[in-house]
Amino acid sequence: MKSHASCPRCKGHDLDLTSYEAVMVLRPDLALFTVTCPQCGSKVSLLHPIPPALREEVRFAAIEVGAGGLN
Repeated sequence: MKSHASCPRCKGHDLDLTSYEAVMVLRPDLALFTVTCPQCGSKVSLLHPIPPALREEVRFAAIEVGAGGLN
């Protein structure tokens, strides 16, 4: 699973989800990410599977805040 996505505005393919500004975990495998496109500067929010590189970080955060179903 990739950790990059495309910008819907400029179609750039270098939105790095591991450099998110905000993330809302919806399921253990899916999150709403907010990132800034490095090409056009747009703030982009998109639903995307949680990249493997972020799974431990998300799991730890869930434990820290007592989120159900993720720990």
